Amino acid sequence: MVMKSKNFFVVFVVVLALAVLSCGAWAVQEPEYAEGEAIVVIRGASPLICGVRSLTEENMRSTAASAATRSGGSVIQLFSPVEETPSAATEARSARAAAGGRLTVAHLRAAEGESTEEFIARLKKDPDVVSAMPNYIVRCQAAKIPNDPLWPRQWGPAAIKAPEVWRHGTGTAETVVAVIDSGVIYDHPDLKDNMFVFSKELADKMCAESGGIISGDFAGSHGAWYHSKIHAYFESDPYQAVPIGPAPTIDGKISDIDSGVLETMSRIGDVTGHGTHVAGIIGAAGNNGTGVSGLNWKVRILPVNVLSYSFMHRTQVETSDIIRGIDFILAAKRAGANIRAVNMSLGMWASPLKMEGSAYDLKIKEMSDADILVCIAASNNGEDIDAPKDVSLKGMRPYPACFKYDNTLTVGALKEENGGLLPDTSYTNYSTSGKWVDIFAPGTGVLSTCRTTELLSEGFDASGYLSAFGTSMAAPHVAGAAALLFSFDQSKSAGEVKKMLLDGADGKTAKEGYSAYGALDLNGAWEKGFGGTPVTPVSPDVDTSGDILSVLAELPADISQLTEIFSEDQLVGTEEGLYLDFDIVGRAVSGLGGREIEDISLFPVFRLSDGAMTDGRLCAAAFELDGTDFCEGGSREDIAVCKIKPDGTMLEYQWAAGENEYVNGRYTILDEAGNIFHGRFDGAKKYTVVLFVADNGDFDLDNRAGVIVDPTAIVAFKKDERKNSGGGGCSAAGVGVSLLAVLIFAIPAVLRRKG
Repeated sequence: MVMKSKNFFVVFVVVLALAVLSCGAWAVQEPEYAEGEAIVVIRGASPLICGVRSLTEENMRSTAASAATRSGGSVIQLFSPVEETPSAATEARSARAAAGGRLTVAHLRAAEGESTEEFIARLKKDPDVVSAMPNYIVRCQAAKIPNDPLWPRQWGPAAIKAPEVWRHGTGTAETVVAVIDSGVIYDHPDLKDNMFVFSKELADKMCAESGGIISGDFAGSHGAWYHSKIHAYFESDPYQAVPIGPAPTIDGKISDIDSGVLETMSRIGDVTGHGTHVAGIIGAAGNNGTGVSGLNWKVRILPVNVLSYSFMHRTQVETSDIIRGIDFILAAKRAGANIRAVNMSLGMWASPLKMEGSAYDLKIKEMSDADILVCIAASNNGEDIDAPKDVSLKGMRPYPACFKYDNTLTVGALKEENGGLLPDTSYTNYSTSGKWVDIFAPGTGVLSTCRTTELLSEGFDASGYLSAFGTSMAAPHVAGAAALLFSFDQSKSAGEVKKMLLDGADGKTAKEGYSAYGALDLNGAWEKGFGGTPVTPVSPDVDTSGDILSVLAELPADISQLTEIFSEDQLVGTEEGLYLDFDIVGRAVSGLGGREIEDISLFPVFRLSDGAMTDGRLCAAAFELDGTDFCEGGSREDIAVCKIKPDGTMLEYQWAAGENEYVNGRYTILDEAGNIFHGRFDGAKKYTVVLFVADNGDFDLDNRAGVIVDPTAIVAFKKDERKNSGGGGCSAAGVGVSLLAVLIFAIPAVLRRKG
């Protein structure tokens, strides 16, 4: 674009100077904002009479206009009302809030010549104004986007153990994830089949449910673009909501962003490529022979484009547009869209005094309260949130990362180094106290989808794929993991899935000094929520008369009861029981039989009830398992049953083909009829594994009478086709990953005597 006006050039130089200064002392004291604007939460009598569904736009506009007039301003736009409930850590707001009711949220403009600070100060003197905040400028949290050659593989899904979970399912179109970002190239080959499509019924219901705040013909579209006209920090106004797609995307130009041609804007798809990269991490179609694989292969992506400000090629957004986007998501959720998670890879540092209790805060809370898991990038400053080294950040925190509610998750970034995972402190924000960052996920050199043409000078590659860095890439790993977990059981609440993710996290990586829970482990989360095949009590047809004693199994109360045998770091405690770390198990069985291992299933470490055993007695304990825990289609020769020793070695149980072989260190398998198993394992059937151990004998690791039966693993080998014929295959055939851990629930089991 050629600038012909000398006056304009002078103005441009001045603005450029301000932008340069914004990198110095002025900007670090206060994040940038749209001058002369405020976002306010207002209490008023008229809108509170009949409740939320009767809050009309006319009532809210009247309330907002009254507050604006008293402060010498005017109304720019309205948002949907919020519940008047105390916000987290906001004593001032709680003290001012009346009991119950609804609050009007509005975007106001100051009187001509009045600064933002003066306007907000005047607003806060109004007794009906609950909170007022500047219309902050927010930027995406990708630290840098290198133009490296396309990587031959993705390391992120493997690092969080996604393949181990994909064997149980690869996702469902029933699950929807909203991406608040720069948009999505909705006809990208790896994304086009996974885009959410608004039905006319849903679009109409959204308009009705929002009292007219959400308007526009969204039927047949993929999402919405919320954008304000911004020209060199001058006056801005919001565009109406722009439906995104579904016509083919166009290359576009920077000038199209503020052109006002809504049809053109709707087809740009993604302004920077940032949102497309995020969407691909969550839900690029998997196993389709194209590009990369997202974490949920069939999820539906709902893009909410807000990151569209492009002055001087800077990717940023006004808070007001984010709030409008949140309103859109909430309206869709209330109208029936199954939105289970939202990704927000954007943020800024600001004062808690100004942010907590603000409209932004309340809208994040509203998403959390709507049973939506909100996954938020931590920030890329490399700072300790509680004690930043940058003096300009003292007393400030990154937002929305530090809005903490029941269903929010703040995510830091991991890097891969020498085959291991480390927190990437070069680009990410972290907390030594673990107070603010919940979990870490892959964020460095992450390969995903992108724009194929340049609009801004970032986020594009002609191939449609590139690698990117930052907490922006880490947050969608968590959102995608959550989407996959929701796909297994839609009845799970956001809080339940959040707990699965946190409880299943790898506490050895990125925990101490970095986060509250450690590194994302999708398989660990799956185990916490679904756990494979439960062990159930059985009464098998095994003669335990004479010298064989049946056993009542109980869970140890805590890890300390086992520390005489195992060290604390060798044990993994869950709500279901105590298990050996799979690293120990993997080492112990790695060379077993000289065959390739397909799968490993673990029994819990359990104790025997007091008095159940006497020194030297042979005892039998039985557990019922599904056929999928064996080598499906294979025979007993395709499995091994092993006792795992704390030193990383093992003792292998030997097969007992008849009652005359029921001796110490043997095992047998019974079919559903109670007969000793012969033939091939069927995944649809159940089998009973019976272990024979002499108390305090050579096969008993603890050498204490009547206390603990030692940890046991079932190892399934890849089926030996030379010995086995017919259909089927091992339970995880085709996944291409060994040592797939299936957690077995520990349920007390009784093997009863006959007769």
